[in-house]
Amino acid sequence: MSTVSSTAVRPSATLPAALVAIGLSAPLLALATWGDSSETDPTRRFLITLAVAVVTALPVFGWAVPRAMRSPAGKTAVVLGVLAVLSLGVFWLGLTMVLAVGAVTAGFAGSGSWSALSRRQRVSVVLGSVAGLGFVAVSVLQLF
Repeated sequence: MSTVSSTAVRPSATLPAALVAIGLSAPLLALATWGDSSETDPTRRFLITLAVAVVTALPVFGWAVPRAMRSPAGKTAVVLGVLAVLSLGVFWLGLTMVLAVGAVTAGFAGSGSWSALSRRQRVSVVLGSVAGLGFVAVSVLQLF
């Protein structure tokens, strides 16, 4: 009897992580938008930045994270982590949390525990975590 083993990862397997990323982004983007006293049309800005987050989630969780799950060497995960940190410079666009959650998800691909992760995977988890926490910090700082 033969068995067929597939290394394919369905994009639907990453749907929960994508929803978490967008779910974390939405209130933080709202906080940053309505906390910005110089914003003349906060509703428009919020809808645009939320749309950017959703559009960003499509390639991140539809292509990059599944790619990292198929080949958990950590390269794709590190790229996502670096992009997440760099996106803090333009945090108001709505990219950061999506990239950060993508980096952490891709970093843990194929491993169930921290000790089982490769060095690259650990780097991506740390970069994604730092970027995510940085996004929370700058969003809250918009209130002051």
